[in-house]
Amino acid sequence: MSEVREGVVEELDEHSETMTLREFVQTVERRHPSDRRGIDPDLLAAYAEAVYFDVDLGALDDRVTDSESWSEGERFYEVGDGRISAYPPDWHDAMDGIDDIRDVVELIQTEVADAEGDMWGAVTEERGVPESKVLAVGETVANIDREAARERIKELRQNGEIEEFASQHRNPTIRLS
Repeated sequence: MSEVREGVVEELDEHSETMTLREFVQTVERRHPSDRRGIDPDLLAAYAEAVYFDVDLGALDDRVTDSESWSEGERFYEVGDGRISAYPPDWHDAMDGIDDIRDVVELIQTEVADAEGDMWGAVTEERGVPESKVLAVGETVANIDREAARERIKELRQNGEIEEFASQHRNPTIRLS
C-alpha cells in the first residue's frame, strides 16, 4: 500500500463528507506532489481508505481518457506509467518550467472552450476562469506557490492586465484583458 501523508489525510478528512470524486483526486494530486506527473491509483485508494471516503474508485476508470488535451465531462487523464491527473497531458507539457500565473490563466482560457461546471466553477469566454481553478492548476501542474500566485494576480489586476468579475464573491472569475 502506498504511504499517505498526515497533512493530506487531515485536509481530506475535513471535507470528505461533501467532497466529490473530482475534488478528492485534485486534492491528493495537489497536496501529495511527486517528481512525476499525476498520481498513482493505488495512492488514491490508500487515501480513500485512510479517510473512509465512500467512493467506488472503480468508477474512476469510466472517467479516465487518453486524450492529450482538455476534454469536457470532468475527465481524468492518463499521464503515463499508469498514473492519472485531473489535468490533461498537454497542460503539463505547456506549464513545464513556467513560473508566471498569467500563463496559467492564458492556457485555461485558450484550452477550455466550453462552459462546464456550476456557475462558480465554470470557465466561460465572457467571464473568464474562476480564480480558485487558476490557483489549483498553477500549484498542481506548474508548481507555482499559491501565495506567490495570489500576489501576482493582484499585481496583474492593478496593472490592468486581467479583469475580475464578481470581485466580492469568495471565488471571483478572472480573464486576461
